[in-house]
Formats: sequence, structure tokens, C-alpha cells
Amino acid sequence: MKKLRFSISKGYPTQMKENRNIHQDSVIGLSRDKEGRLWATAGHIAYGHIGVFCGENADTLEELYPAAAGFQWGKAGVAFQGTRYPDGPYARGEFWATGLWIDPETGIFHALIHNETGWSAEDSAYTVFRQETGEPDFRHIGYITSGDQGRTWQFERWAITSSDPCYTYRYQPDGLTGGQTGDIVNLGAGDLSVFYHEEQRMLYVFYSMLWYDVDGRDIAADKIYCARAKRNADGKLGEFEKYCDGAFCMAGNCGRETAVMAGGSEPCVAYSETIGRYIMTTYNRRRWYEGKTTLQVSYSDDLVTWSKPELCVEAHEELSLPYLTLCGREKGKPHHTLGDTFDLLASTNNTDVLRFEVKVEAYEENI
Repeated sequence: MKKLRFSISKGYPTQMKENRNIHQDSVIGLSRDKEGRLWATAGHIAYGHIGVFCGENADTLEELYPAAAGFQWGKAGVAFQGTRYPDGPYARGEFWATGLWIDPETGIFHALIHNETGWSAEDSAYTVFRQETGEPDFRHIGYITSGDQGRTWQFERWAITSSDPCYTYRYQPDGLTGGQTGDIVNLGAGDLSVFYHEEQRMLYVFYSMLWYDVDGRDIAADKIYCARAKRNADGKLGEFEKYCDGAFCMAGNCGRETAVMAGGSEPCVAYSETIGRYIMTTYNRRRWYEGKTTLQVSYSDDLVTWSKPELCVEAHEELSLPYLTLCGREKGKPHHTLGDTFDLLASTNNTDVLRFEVKVEAYEENI
């Protein structure tokens, strides 16, 4: 089984900085256009702004302009066109544009957004416990598009929702009944990245789900899931189907799901030409709590069967970070196609983004 040995440089500064009002705390949205330019979306809409960046590669990304939402966000009942989440409550809060894909045929920018119920929702914010601002709150994944290279975005719909309702009996928003009843609570679908499969004309979304231990007041488990959607003839994405029990067969919203990997969060998927396999980076939560190197990698030959995560390097003093984004350097190939050298963009909650230069070599692991 072919795997990679990693050598990772020190961190270099980028233009994604706190003092530029980019407060990054997610995997960065990256995509190349048909001319080979690399585009990025970084930051979030409520704290600072979402910046739209462009360059030849990760080391030359410069902010062109802030992204504007062509729809309201914030308070329940008016946010996201007054829609309800597919599991019942009115949509609310802010968003992070973490999963970027630029359609090479139309030039339309597509983004999958991470949304939370506990932040920037005024007096309608809620958590596992009550109506309040903060965490542990619930996540949903939405779909937005831009026809002007990311300057303005339109809300299309809610795309991926957990099979468990995103509220509990402890607080039932908007007059709802029911909700999760256990002491281990699923916090919903979010913390995502995307991978476009050109031959299949499918956009794959890899997303995290977290389970919160009410008694221990901590995350009990995190797992990675997968859904995908076809590119329709009109250039929009079709409905997402979740991977479940060996097939893509369940509705993206509220359908059942099967984890494709356990023991990590904040996935980023790429194809390694060095070994001819897919790789997924995630971060190790416990090591982050301990201030240790978090970057771990899993391997796959089919995008849904993933190996157990293993550390890329045993120690790196700058890489105790949760948000890790892979970026290839070849202009004529998708950003998620990696050669023997590539870039890693990394940050923690609302910090400057650092760029690391990565070199890899193949080795054969005997099983």
C-alpha cells in the first residue's frame, strides 16, 4: 500500500491576516478557474468580512475585494430568505464560505457554506441547552452562488442536514416539539471542504459531524461524512445524496449517513500524483487540546473507503492547528491535484493564516 512521507517547512505569512479584517477559522475555500488562476474565499461574514483572493498559487494570493451577501443573515425569520432548516427551525446566524468550486464552463462561483445557530443571530441564537449566543450549537450546510467572481452571492438552498434534528428537548426553538433526547448530542453537519471529480461531473462534499457530551461538557467524538451532487445542464448543482451503507443513496437533507472516517475533523481532500491515491487531511482534536502537532492524513482509492488517520509528522512547533487546507502548485491542474511539492494553509480560531511548503515522497507499507 503506497503512502507518503512528509517534510514540512516553517510557516510563512500570507495576506489572510487579522489586521486586514480576515478572521479565518475554517478550511479555506480554493478553486482554479479555466485560465488556471487560483481563487480563495477566507474569513466569515459577521466578524470582519469574507475576502475574495486571487493569485497564481497559494504564495501569491492577494485580496481583490470583500464578498457581499445578496441576502440577509442573522435573526431567525429573516435570515436566509426567511427559510427554515430542513429539520424544522427557522434558519439563523452567519456563514463561512468554506467549499469553493468554480465551474470552468460558465465561470459561476459555487460555495458550500458552514452555518451555526449560536452565533450572530441576535436574540434568536440557540445552543444545546437554551436560547443564547455561543456553543455548543448546531451546524447546517447551505449552497450559495455568485455570477460576478465572488463579489456578491445569492442563497440557493440548504444542501446537507444531519439525520438527527438540530435541537434538543432542552430547548425547542420556534414552537417545535421533540428534538434529541440523549446526553450525547449530534451537533449537525458542517466544517467541510469540496472535491470536484471531473470525469463524473460530481461535486463531493466532505463534512464533519461532532458529538457533544452534555455531562462531560466536551466533544465526545468527531467523524467525517461524504455527500455528492451532479452538475446540472443549467450549471447549478443538483440535490446532494449522502453516502450511506455502501452507496450514495440518501437525501442530503435529513437522510441517514454512514461515516467514511472516524477520529478527525475539518477534512480537506486531494489527489496525490506521487502515489496515485486520494488523501484526506484532518486534525486530531486531543492533540490540539494538548498543544501538539495536529496534522494527520488518511488514504483512499475511491473517495469513500478511507484508512485510519495517522500523523504526517511527529512534531512541528507551528502545526498545533485545526484548520488545514491543501493546495497544489500546477497552474494547469485543479488545486486539489498534488505533486511532490505543494502548499498547506493553516490557522486556528481567528488568527493569521500561515503557508507551509510541503515535500512528499512515496513509500510502500507492507501489510
